[in-house]
Amino acid sequence: MAATDGPAPVTLTGTVHPPDYFRVVVRDGIDWDVWTDVLRGRVAVAHFRGALDPGVCARTARALWDSPGLQRPAGTRRGFRLGPDLVGAPDVDAYLDAVERTRPDVDAVLAAGGDRGLPHLLADYAGYAADRGLEVRLAEHGGRRAAAYKLRVRTSAAGFALLPHDDAETVRQAPHLKGFEVQETEHICAAVACVENDRGGELVCWNLSPDAGSRGLVGHGYDTHGYPERSLAPFQRLTVPVRPGDVHVFDAGLVHAVGRPAGEGTHRTGVQWNMAFHATTTILQWA
Repeated sequence: MAATDGPAPVTLTGTVHPPDYFRVVVRDGIDWDVWTDVLRGRVAVAHFRGALDPGVCARTARALWDSPGLQRPAGTRRGFRLGPDLVGAPDVDAYLDAVERTRPDVDAVLAAGGDRGLPHLLADYAGYAADRGLEVRLAEHGGRRAAAYKLRVRTSAAGFALLPHDDAETVRQAPHLKGFEVQETEHICAAVACVENDRGGELVCWNLSPDAGSRGLVGHGYDTHGYPERSLAPFQRLTVPVRPGDVHVFDAGLVHAVGRPAGEGTHRTGVQWNMAFHATTTILQWA
């Protein structure tokens, strides 16, 4: 998106983080110590290149395109989704109903990755955490479990495939999610495993965690989607290239976006979820 395009600029305010926090740590393969550093708020972004092998990515992507549950989200011409929509659900129970409807299709797609697929990778993290006195579990409400993952296809667009936005306060302040334990977490992180991409589709983050005033300026309450790019110009920007097999985890309170996929594939397919500490020894996962 060119600097002169998009909504009119506004003056954004919030938390600007120090350099030792607002940085990306890159590793070849998974490093659970670094992953946990992100969850603990010690570093903004961790990017793990080649964490999933090419065969896992190819089988997962093929199963997604073949899935009967793959849908184009209402109100958009770009992209596809498999799995529930937490923010768009009318209330927690409706979200959990959607989780139960879509879980078999999501599980089937991820199972296609085989015994080196994403659920097995995250099981390794649960074992790592248990060795350190931590429990990793799905978020719950009324005895019902949240989704572990959702899948999104981001397609080629004139600008960003996903406009600049922040997620943490969207989840924490959403009135329709009142009582859901994810709202009790203090540092919500987002994770994405890329299983399909040609080029483009980068993760872009700006060094700003907007406050409520900034969310109001862009015409939203708790939800934000589309901070004007010109308003973000004063803030440092990180751009992380994303290839199939890469996995990253980052502070979801930062303004972030997905670059335009380009090239032969013209789309980027990823598995998404959130994680956050709930109290000192429990890590919640949900999607």
